[in-house]
Amino acid sequence: MSKENLFFKDCIRTYTGKYLNVRDPQPDQIDIIDIAVGLSRMPRFAGHSVHFLPVAQHCILMSNIVSPENKLAALLHDASEAYLGDIAKPIKALMPDYQALEDRLMTVIAAKFGFQYPLHPEAKALDAEMLYREWETKVLDHHHKSMTELQAKRRFLERYHWITTKKKLLKYHRLPWK
Repeated sequence: MSKENLFFKDCIRTYTGKYLNVRDPQPDQIDIIDIAVGLSRMPRFAGHSVHFLPVAQHCILMSNIVSPENKLAALLHDASEAYLGDIAKPIKALMPDYQALEDRLMTVIAAKFGFQYPLHPEAKALDAEMLYREWETKVLDHHHKSMTELQAKRRFLERYHWITTKKKLLKYHRLPWK
């Protein structure tokens, strides 16, 4: 039995079996299933909450609140974390190379899925606001129940398909005065 080579330079192996080059990501290396799986397994607040709070749940919540034109961007605003991991902001600020990798990857993800990057100011502001909202309502509240990994993955993919289907329908069924 031969072993598969998992050590391609600058690459990580994803859930779907793709190799993502972290230095030079390409659109065909990005998969919505990999993003859903990664974010459903990634904890918010560096894991320092009473209950597991998946990043995917945070993204779903954001996509429910933001304006219709920014729903996809809100859902996918942390997509790079599915590949690079979630690093707390104070630590990330000390890692300029990580920030460059994250920006490069988010640029490719945004181009592939068709949303604005850098993010629209509305999405950026909501992400900052959600930090406080989630801390108060989902971390400090010991009775809060977060989504499980499986629920987060399923709901993330459902939300993605709902947003992208609606976006396509709007694009092709736009009224002349809109």
